[in-house]
Amino acid sequence: MNEQQTEKGLHIASLLLGDLQNRLTPTEKQELDTWLQENGDNYKLYEDLHNQEKLGNDLNELESYDPDLAYEQLSQKIFPNNEPAGKRLHFRIWWYMVAAVLLLVAGGVAYFALDKTKRSAPKTAVVAQKKTPGTAPDSKKAVLILGDGTSIVLNEMNNGDIAQQGNVIVKKIRNGLLKFKLTDEQANTTALNTIRTPRGGEYEVILDDGSHIWLNSASTLQFPAHFSSPDRKVALTGEAYFEVQSSLLPSGLKKSFIVSVDNMEVQAVGTAFNILAYKEDNRSQTTVVEGLVKVNRNNKTNMLSPGKKLIAKDTTTTIEDADIKQEIAWKNGDFVFRNTSLIMVMNELSRWYDVDVAYDKGVPSLHFSGEVQRTSDIKAVLQMLEYTGGVTFTISKHNITVHPGKK
Repeated sequence: MNEQQTEKGLHIASLLLGDLQNRLTPTEKQELDTWLQENGDNYKLYEDLHNQEKLGNDLNELESYDPDLAYEQLSQKIFPNNEPAGKRLHFRIWWYMVAAVLLLVAGGVAYFALDKTKRSAPKTAVVAQKKTPGTAPDSKKAVLILGDGTSIVLNEMNNGDIAQQGNVIVKKIRNGLLKFKLTDEQANTTALNTIRTPRGGEYEVILDDGSHIWLNSASTLQFPAHFSSPDRKVALTGEAYFEVQSSLLPSGLKKSFIVSVDNMEVQAVGTAFNILAYKEDNRSQTTVVEGLVKVNRNNKTNMLSPGKKLIAKDTTTTIEDADIKQEIAWKNGDFVFRNTSLIMVMNELSRWYDVDVAYDKGVPSLHFSGEVQRTSDIKAVLQMLEYTGGVTFTISKHNITVHPGKK
């Protein structure tokens, strides 16, 4: 924490304390409101500080953690020994104010929160959670359909060679990773393969050119056993993350890598990008992590650089800055939501946990921000959503119904 951040923290702490004591001036109230609008975490802290019963319980539990020692250890890191005592005093006041909330986060307690007061806080639910595993779906599963129509359930196969197409060997490297390897310099096959992941499944494929593809749940990738044409072409439905291996033509020019998806073509050479294109989301999204990507749609071409995403919906196309962490969170085993609508959240949960979702009348339009591991049990995730009071759920086998929460 630098000097500027420290000063801001101390100032916000003084505003919070003044608000608790009902002694803020109109200007200070405006400052506090502005800070509360910055993100849901700020407002959650404000709510917890005004919940006397909750704050008392948290402070009682905090006693077992020796707050004086915790304060001294933290303050030593933030304030060198030569810092004025006044700053330490203000920091100590702030420490006791936020300690209960810090305890929740550091202890791995997950929570959601919605605005229930008259303050104009963002209507965004927030989850803060240390990553504690729940009941994980059996995720490393997919079906490989070879060019001759043979179907192979990959999660039922042992590691090693599982098929051969001409002089291309199909090898299961480990659980969840499939590799196509050309045994000679010249390929003698043009077989077109398909790999499908079910809901709750995911798989990785390394194509014969070395390109590495991560396939998310409920997705399909169609690709040749060997790329024999000048352009490397694959087709996708669902979601996948691509790390394209650079490849050269005999002329020395680089081969392009083209993904056909949602009535458009995403073209790259050697780059990393994510494509999200589930039909139920009613839109597709291409996000560039490294390199450059060209997107052709409706006879129009857009170039995307790293950190940019293209959103295609109906006849419209927009380019925005991308939150890379959010866009590829699924590949890293997480859900990351940033002001994500309830419907989009439930679509993602539906695909991953293999459940069907229905909505009761009167379900409010909510948005959520936060992070949670995909290994968490869905009942725990739904329970956290219910904590907001905005929605409730009933579960019957593989069906979830969303109901409006208590008002």
